Amino acid sequence: MTVANDLIRDTTGQEGVITISPEDTASAAAKVMRDKYIGSLIVVGDDGLVVGIISERDIVGRVTAATVDPSGIPVGDVMTAPVVTCMPTTSIDDVRKLMRKFRIRHVVVIDGDKPVGMISSREIIARRLADDRDVRNLTIFLLARLAETRDTDTGSHLERVREYTRILATRLRKREGYIDTIDDFFVELLYITSPLHDIGKVSIPDAVLLKPGRLDDAEYEIMKTHATMGAETLDLALNEFPDADFLRMARDIAGCHHERPDGMGYPNGLVGNEIPLSARIFSVVDVYDALVSKRVYKDAFSPIVAKNIIIEGFGTQFDEDVVAAFIECEPIFVETYHRHILPTAAVA
Repeated sequence: MTVANDLIRDTTGQEGVITISPEDTASAAAKVMRDKYIGSLIVVGDDGLVVGIISERDIVGRVTAATVDPSGIPVGDVMTAPVVTCMPTTSIDDVRKLMRKFRIRHVVVIDGDKPVGMISSREIIARRLADDRDVRNLTIFLLARLAETRDTDTGSHLERVREYTRILATRLRKREGYIDTIDDFFVELLYITSPLHDIGKVSIPDAVLLKPGRLDDAEYEIMKTHATMGAETLDLALNEFPDADFLRMARDIAGCHHERPDGMGYPNGLVGNEIPLSARIFSVVDVYDALVSKRVYKDAFSPIVAKNIIIEGFGTQFDEDVVAAFIECEPIFVETYHRHILPTAAVA
């Protein structure tokens, strides 16, 4: 549970608190706010106790209404919000209740009657959004992990592919034509959603999914349906939450990471840029990891062999720009490969 003291440290990076006296002028308070890049100050009396809060909005509103020189107005005459305090151990949920009850945006944190910090509604909202994002990311990974438990040969596949994906997308964004398409948000979404690429495999019968050998034609057709099933499942969620960008990207990756620029992929035979960029990136990542990993039907290939196979797919199986970016960052792929527990036997 997050408490007031945790939020103070997280948002200010310091234990101290900035205060001002009620006898100081409004212009002096405004200067402190400007110099410290803050929007509010705690007002403390001569005895060190809190007597109020002053915000830049208070100063602007009061000075504008009075149309007088702010250098002559004491801070004590500008304070408008009631003083509401809490302890460092007060939960953030209780702080929010105080703000709602008194219709205020700031609560002073006191310890032994002395101020140690101040919490704003904006800080609480930011923290809540961050917590929600962490929960979302964890849920995504656990769902992907649950789907992966049916396939016993993948090892640390999810951990590796999301690292590879971030490495490749970061390098691709430096190439001409991608600076406006790939930003930090795009890279983050790729990282958190890529583990869901094979979630459709939960629909594949064990006899096919766990077959200790290569699939025959009929079995392969069944296996190919995992892309459609994964996309349809995520699309159902997207219909309920149409503004969820991570669901849209997860659907695109799950449904299109087996498509090929030459139109020979599945399930829809998409061509070139008809394939979402996220899926074009992940396609290279997925094949690379499959090549360097041991499977029931194959030994692990060495990174150099995997690199050469991907280069052979330039413009046919894989997007040309993505392959070019992969070649540039392939040494980082190899470093990542060696950081994880991988099969000891590799085909030279």
